[in-house]
Amino acid sequence: MIRREAGFSLVELLIAAALALMLLLLMLTTFTALNQSSTQTRQLAQLQQNGQLVLNLLHNELKNTGFWGGLPQQQLAEAATLPLPAGDCVAEGLDSGSFPMSGQSFLTLYAARATGGRQLGCLNNLIRDTEFLQLKRSIGLIVAPDEMRANRFYWQADWQQGRFVAVDAAQLNAGMLFPYQHLVFYLQQQNQNGQTIPVLMRKRLVRNAAGAASISTDSIIDGVERLHFEFMIDSDLDGRPNFSLASHQMTVEHWLQQQSRIVGLQYHVLLRSLEPDHHYNNTQQYQLGSIQFEAPGDAYRRLQLSGAVYFENAVLAEQ
Repeated sequence: MIRREAGFSLVELLIAAALALMLLLLMLTTFTALNQSSTQTRQLAQLQQNGQLVLNLLHNELKNTGFWGGLPQQQLAEAATLPLPAGDCVAEGLDSGSFPMSGQSFLTLYAARATGGRQLGCLNNLIRDTEFLQLKRSIGLIVAPDEMRANRFYWQADWQQGRFVAVDAAQLNAGMLFPYQHLVFYLQQQNQNGQTIPVLMRKRLVRNAAGAASISTDSIIDGVERLHFEFMIDSDLDGRPNFSLASHQMTVEHWLQQQSRIVGLQYHVLLRSLEPDHHYNNTQQYQLGSIQFEAPGDAYRRLQLSGAVYFENAVLAEQ
């Protein structure tokens, strides 16, 4: 009697191997799809979060533009002032810098397109063809003399005149004190963990430990790839915008605000994911106001956002 050994035949083993391979492929496909979906969800959430941070930042910094404690902007040229900081951010031929200087114009708002070279006297290695924004303002929050900080400068205004002061030069009971800011926002590439990341940067006026004015540099928000600004112009001085101009369309006369006024600003932001997704190819076109940006067919997701601010303080101060 012939005894048969227990086990699987070659055909059965081949079938089992084929089924196992099919199951493995199905699991790998599912895992890849889940991983791609997770990457997309994570990147979109990060873009939304960073985008909201940028919009909030620009709105908060711009909303008090034109506020000088109730005094008109033209009166700034007559204000008592302080020495300018070394390496100040200055629009060559247009602007005196952080503080007004006799015989020079004092721009409280200015923007220009990045050319790649040194600009504004304090900016280097900007991302080409994007824009930077410079603004000077007093924050609309009155502080008491004992609340003043040693590392800040202040605008002290009474009913007929104003002055720029530091904590040790404020005249008690000589007017209201408001924190003063001179800020520049711009974009620069940075290397982080082997990746080249576009970053929103900030230059700002500070008072150092020695009591002198200086310009500090901060990294603010990662992933900001493009900034574009369009200014609302009131050409008949009635407080309402008549037209808008992009940064590169603005003239010296517009910046000086002698024949017209800047009464608002539209800002357009394009954000880019911090890491590439090699399963994604971006060839989209993004309309940032009057300009267009075309993605170069890379593996980065992008998010386009915009906002606007009307400068009520600037208008009310002139009326």
